[in-house]
Amino acid sequence: MSFLHSIKKMFTGPEEPDASPQAPLTEPGEEKEAMQPASPSPVPLETTAESPEKTAPDPFAALNQQTPYGEEIMEQRSRYSLLVTQIPKAYNALRNSGIFEGPSADEFLILCNQAISLRREILPQLEKGDWIFTHGEGYKRLAMVLEKRGDFQGAAEMCLLALRDGATSDGSQSGMAGRMARMLKKGKIPPTAEMKTYLGKA
Repeated sequence: MSFLHSIKKMFTGPEEPDASPQAPLTEPGEEKEAMQPASPSPVPLETTAESPEKTAPDPFAALNQQTPYGEEIMEQRSRYSLLVTQIPKAYNALRNSGIFEGPSADEFLILCNQAISLRREILPQLEKGDWIFTHGEGYKRLAMVLEKRGDFQGAAEMCLLALRDGATSDGSQSGMAGRMARMLKKGKIPPTAEMKTYLGKA
């Protein structure tokens, strides 16, 4: 069993027999940039006397300062911010290589898994309005890799998992439910009763 399918099984439970494999499709205008849950003010690159080299600031820094938390939670939120900033860059590198199997792909999947696991860990400690609540970068990118491999069923299930976890935003207007609908349509897969409940809310 491939690493990707191990992750899918861990997140979604036992797999059902797949339909005949289908060639992966590429949508025009596929996302290249990181999904931003809001539009924090851009922070210029900083320089210091101790460190004259320019360093890229955390694009989620402003969001992370909006709500006061204890030191441990703030550190976890910063770790999550760093992970979800790395994920789209790593995906673009993977897509540019055109290879969605093998060690590089597995490393990328581990990165997504880390973001999902950390999000699940810190979610109970966060206030309801926190941007992390609806943020679904890790789920989205796993779904995109599954889509590239032609596993539209798996991609739809990954979107369903995100919706179950409250990660309703994928950076697009239609959200994670809209992505799930597109995967079902591409794979000509009938939605389950549970999927229909989320599709009805979209």
